[in-house]
Amino acid sequence: MRMMRRALSLACGLMLVTPFAFAQAAELPSGFVYLSDIDAAIVQDMRYAGSANFTHAPVAGYEAAECILTAKAAKALAQVQRDLLRRKLGLKVWDCYRPVKAVDAFVAWAGSGRGFDETHDPRVSRDRLIAGGYIGRRSGHSSGSTVDLTLVSLDGADVDMGTGFDFFDPLSHTESAGISQGARANRALLRQAMQKHSFRNYAREWWHFSLEGQPFAGRRFDFDILPKGN
Repeated sequence: MRMMRRALSLACGLMLVTPFAFAQAAELPSGFVYLSDIDAAIVQDMRYAGSANFTHAPVAGYEAAECILTAKAAKALAQVQRDLLRRKLGLKVWDCYRPVKAVDAFVAWAGSGRGFDETHDPRVSRDRLIAGGYIGRRSGHSSGSTVDLTLVSLDGADVDMGTGFDFFDPLSHTESAGISQGARANRALLRQAMQKHSFRNYAREWWHFSLEGQPFAGRRFDFDILPKGN
């Protein structure tokens, strides 16, 4: 009987604690938001939450396929989206806020050996990706106002940008002359749309943009990306 009372007491405690823990799981640091709460029309394809990325596995800190940004960056991105809709285009994000633990995981992966990957690094060996500027020991993504993205048509189809995401190769340099004229024009359109709302491009990666005047410049956060609460 004593054991039964103890089991009932434990069960009741779990009933009280679990909903509260779930509600707390999606809380963000002050100044951060889920992009879908600002503009749900922006397509999200969060690569590091699954295995469709250069590590071929989910990355530490990505517990949900959600884009989290500073509120300032998310609102600016929503303005870019509104402008693009007039051209019958939209945005698709691949990565937004990135925990420090994920950055460390990328560095460890890059230092784990040599090798090439046709999808991501066909000409630059894995052990040269840090020196080549393709993987950083620190990342602006951890400040919450940097985003990796592309253009899509209104039906969600990717626009031709010359290379895919995280293609660690000189062809991914924004001004690369090795891609088609149409792809170069599409990169220029994306850059112009982002610059209009104060996003600056990283010249080695056509998909990488950081908000100028961001609220947490120089700071690095390490909270996990968790599912939104109901």
